[in-house]
Amino acid sequence: MTQTWKATPRSVVAGVLLGTMVLAGPLTAPSHAAPSQPFAPSATTPTAEDGRSILDLIPAQTRDRMLAQAPLVDAANIVRTAVDAGTPRGYAGIGLVDDHVTLWWKGALPGDVAAAVATARHTAPVEVVGATYSRTELKKAAAKIAPVVDADPKDAAHAVRLRTDGSGIEVAVDPKIGARQPKLPATGVSTRTVVRERMVERSRYNDSAPYDGGIGIGLTTYACTAGFGVRNYTTNVGYLLTAEHCGPIGQPWHVGWNTNTNTGTLIGYGVASNDDHDTMLVSTSSPGSHIYVGGQNDEVRAQVTGWTQVIPGQLLCQSGYTSAGEIGGPVCNLRVDFHYDDIEDLVEATQLDGDESARGGDSGGPVYAVNANGTVLAAGTTTRSAGPGFGFQDFATARDDYGDIRPATALASTCRVSYVVTDSWGTGFNASVTVYNDGPAVSGWSLGWTFPGSQSVQGHWNGVFQQTGANVTVTNESHNASIPTNGAVSFGFTANGAPATPAPFTLNGTTCN
Repeated sequence: MTQTWKATPRSVVAGVLLGTMVLAGPLTAPSHAAPSQPFAPSATTPTAEDGRSILDLIPAQTRDRMLAQAPLVDAANIVRTAVDAGTPRGYAGIGLVDDHVTLWWKGALPGDVAAAVATARHTAPVEVVGATYSRTELKKAAAKIAPVVDADPKDAAHAVRLRTDGSGIEVAVDPKIGARQPKLPATGVSTRTVVRERMVERSRYNDSAPYDGGIGIGLTTYACTAGFGVRNYTTNVGYLLTAEHCGPIGQPWHVGWNTNTNTGTLIGYGVASNDDHDTMLVSTSSPGSHIYVGGQNDEVRAQVTGWTQVIPGQLLCQSGYTSAGEIGGPVCNLRVDFHYDDIEDLVEATQLDGDESARGGDSGGPVYAVNANGTVLAAGTTTRSAGPGFGFQDFATARDDYGDIRPATALASTCRVSYVVTDSWGTGFNASVTVYNDGPAVSGWSLGWTFPGSQSVQGHWNGVFQQTGANVTVTNESHNASIPTNGAVSFGFTANGAPATPAPFTLNGTTCN
C-alpha cells in the first residue's frame, strides 16, 4: 500500500531504551569499484576471493554474543506466536535479557501462553516477570500524551515510549534544543522524561544483475543503499527493498552512474512506497539472494536464507554503503531496544560500543541477524541514526505493507528451520529445532531430515519421532498441530553420536531454508 501522510520523528514508541539521523545524501563513487561477479547459490558460507565471510568481519566477542542468541530468539518466537494468536490480555512485552528470555505479563498467565512458555523452556531459559501495566493500558495512556508531545515541533519533547517491561511510559527530550518541556496530561500511568537526542534520516557502487542488498543506488549519483532483494510470493515479481525517503515513486534507480556521461545501469523504477514506514520497492527482474557485507571495493557477501522478527535485546548488524567505505565492513553490536507503536512503526537500537551506528548514504541498507554458518536473516532496512542511536524499519512491517514479500533466497521456500545444538558431550548431544512458517497456516505437520552420520535419536519432546537408518521424520503432537502464518513451532531431542546439522529439512514435503 502507499500512504501519503508525512510522518515525523515525534512519535509513540514501544520499548525500553533510546534516541535519533535521516541517512540520505549524494555519495562519491570510489575511483576503483570492484567488478561484480555472478555468485552461484551455495549451501556453504559465501566468501570473498581471499576467503573472508561475514563471520570474519565481526569482532569475535560481538560475533559470539550474536550467535549465542539463536536459541533465545527461537524461544521468544515460540512465546510470541502464542501471544499473537490470542487477545492481548495482560501482555506487556518480551525481550532477550542476558542469557535468557523475559516475558513481562500483568496478572495470571493464561493457559495457552503458559504452555508456550513451558515449550520454549526446552530451547532456552524463559523467565516470566510481573508487569505493572499491560501493553493495552500503556497504549491507552500514550494516546493521551502523544498529541501534547506532537503539538509543538520546537519544544524539547519528541517521542513517547512504552517500556517493554510494562513499568510505564517514557517521554524523550532532546538536550541540544534547550526548549521548554510541555506540560503532560495525567493518565494514571507512571510517566518519566528521559534525555535522548533526536534521530535524523540517513540516506556500494557498481553491481550487476542479480542485484544484491548493500549496493549503492540512486536516481543518478549515489544517495542510498539497497536493502534486500525480495519477491512477492504470489506473483513472483522481483524488487529491491529500500527506504522511501530516498526518492519519489516513478523515478528510475541506477547503479554504476558515470557523472561524465550521465549514464548508468538501470535497476528499475520505484513502484510502491509507504511514507509512514519509510519503505519503498524498486522493480527489478533480478533480485539477488545475497547482501554485501564487506567494504565498498570487495566482493564479501553473505547469503540470505530468510527473515526474522526482531525482539528487544537482539543483536543485529547493518551494511550501509557509506559505512562500508569508512570502516571496511558492517556495523554490528546493534542492540534492539524497542518498537515504535505509532504510525511509523519503526524500531530503535543502540550501537553498544558507542560507535556511529550509520552514516549519510546508508539509508535503505540491510539490517540483519547472523547465523552460525555465515548466512544471514533479513531483519529490516536502515532509516535513521544519531551517534550510536539507530532507527530501522523491521522486515515484518514491510511484509504488512506490500503483501506476501519474502527475501529472495537461493531456495524459494515457504518455511525455514532453525537447528541449534544446545548441549553436547563425548557420546551425544541435545538439539532444539524451530520451524518457521512463511506460507499459509499449517494444520498438521511433518518435518523430515537425514543425519550425515550414524546419529540416533534417544529421547525427544513436543513431537512424534520415527527414525529409519539416518532418516528422521517428526510429526506434530495433538497440542501443536497448527503453525500460523508468520508463526513458529519447536521440538527437541537427545541423540547419540557426534553433533551435526542435517540438511535438507522438508516440511510436509516442501524443502525449507
